[in-house]
Amino acid sequence: MRPVPAAALQLMKRAHVATNVAFVTKREKEEISVPSHYGSDGEQSTSTAFKNIFKKFKRRVPPPDFSDVVDPTLANALKGIAVERLGTKDFQVSADDAELLGLKPIEEWRITTIKGREGLYILPSIIREEAHLKWLQRCFQYAETPNITNLTAHDNTPKTDFLRSAAKSLRWTTLGVDYNWTTKEYPLEGRPLPIELKRLATIVCDAIGVGKMEADAAIVNYYPPKSTLSPHQDRSERDLTRALVSVSFGQSAVYLTGGTSLDDPILPIWLHSGDVLVMHADQRLVYHAVPCIVSTRKFDGATNKGKAEENVEEDKELLDYANTSRVNITIRQVNE
Repeated sequence: MRPVPAAALQLMKRAHVATNVAFVTKREKEEISVPSHYGSDGEQSTSTAFKNIFKKFKRRVPPPDFSDVVDPTLANALKGIAVERLGTKDFQVSADDAELLGLKPIEEWRITTIKGREGLYILPSIIREEAHLKWLQRCFQYAETPNITNLTAHDNTPKTDFLRSAAKSLRWTTLGVDYNWTTKEYPLEGRPLPIELKRLATIVCDAIGVGKMEADAAIVNYYPPKSTLSPHQDRSERDLTRALVSVSFGQSAVYLTGGTSLDDPILPIWLHSGDVLVMHADQRLVYHAVPCIVSTRKFDGATNKGKAEENVEEDKELLDYANTSRVNITIRQVNE
């Protein structure tokens, strides 16, 4: 379990402003602010409930109050939050998949559900600790040619070694069937999706019983300090009956989930490194956003000595990024 103790909240507030938010140049700010909405943008000029909550958590001076952010590892009957063991004899993860994906044994998985938000599932910390840096390293490899990023969409450089040359400016990478940020549409075909992403989505959907998923696309979002993800809906996929599977690595995020209107009630939830979130059924088209990234843990490489991590280059750049930033992969099925 990873609760956020009350005593730590004040430290997090100070850290969020004083040490964990890097200063960036005007050019870097412009690069960080590239469009990051999918299907339907919720950034409107008029005031809405979602916009007000988003601004509350995005604010840096004074820092936001995190005391009402839901910890998905803690059950709370009064708030309708249930946390249960998921492991059953009817479903098992193969040894090969566990090795490839860095998954914990299914018997250790927990699933968090919230009353009134049926179709929203959180699987806290199902990725083994020693696999987190490996996944972060993969996310920078995903940004390399021929995959498209915010830096290469218009033939800008660099095209390789993004971790060392452009970590602060890299904001997104599209994989498989490439999302078009201008038209907000997907083409009919795309490149093959990396097998580890297809397997992760399939296993998660099978384990929680939300139906089969043939993932063919993914968007990787990179969150250097101060970056955010605006309120939006994911509704450009041609098959909206399939779940969205989202996995987080690096530092923590305050994740806002709302309804199909920007004035529906909004719930803030902590998402930590190794957590998986699934949106399905009634939750598939809700507005959601990430207003801030908060440093809650320290990566030092000490946990990355296991068999699954024997090929990881534990360099300073990777650790520095892990200790200041966040990466999120959202896996989806575009075509029916």
